[in-house]
Amino acid sequence: MSGSLGHARGSGKRWRCVAAMCAVACTLQSAHAWILTVTPGPKTIYLQVGTGSFTGGNYNAGGTPANNATINKVSVTVPAPVIGTGAAQAMTSDSGTAASFYDGFAVCNPPAQVYVGGWARLPSGSGTAVLTVSSPANLTSGGNTIPFSQISWTSTANGNTSPDIAAGTFNGGTITLANIAAGTWVEDCHTFTYANTAVRAAGTYTGRATYSLSLP
Repeated sequence: MSGSLGHARGSGKRWRCVAAMCAVACTLQSAHAWILTVTPGPKTIYLQVGTGSFTGGNYNAGGTPANNATINKVSVTVPAPVIGTGAAQAMTSDSGTAASFYDGFAVCNPPAQVYVGGWARLPSGSGTAVLTVSSPANLTSGGNTIPFSQISWTSTANGNTSPDIAAGTFNGGTITLANIAAGTWVEDCHTFTYANTAVRAAGTYTGRATYSLSLP
């Protein structure tokens, strides 16, 4: 389903990272907060959804983020006997990312989960970056459609059952997932589900959701 990684550095009024997520919907037939510390420095934001890149090791080892153009996919094939029955179908990703680039901790469990994380940095003072996800109204297969709202996600991470990045359901618009305070790195793993509440015409339905991180 998703993933590209980006970062921004330097001066300017607004900073923005964007990661695109391509969702292939179907072929018809409670613990502590997971918020980590980032030291003050040049104004920077970082966003990773699925596959990402870091050079020189992870953050704790002195590594730095690098751009990654990978767009991961999340998909499900609905078995013919249950099409449209309302039996929710778990989706899997082609992202193999399990470890955090913060310290190498195994945060996620692919292919069932997709890593979503980001951080914001300022030289001093306070500020808040906003993480959002946007989706079109429908997934499409030729002239046929499935509402994007048929796809939802839960949010958790190994060692952290209380999400710091919100769970939710795509709504054909933009959803705010997290407010990330400057000086913190927030990460979770999203597990996606197709609701399967109606019979659809046979086909492979695709659509893309886009994750964005911005810092005024």
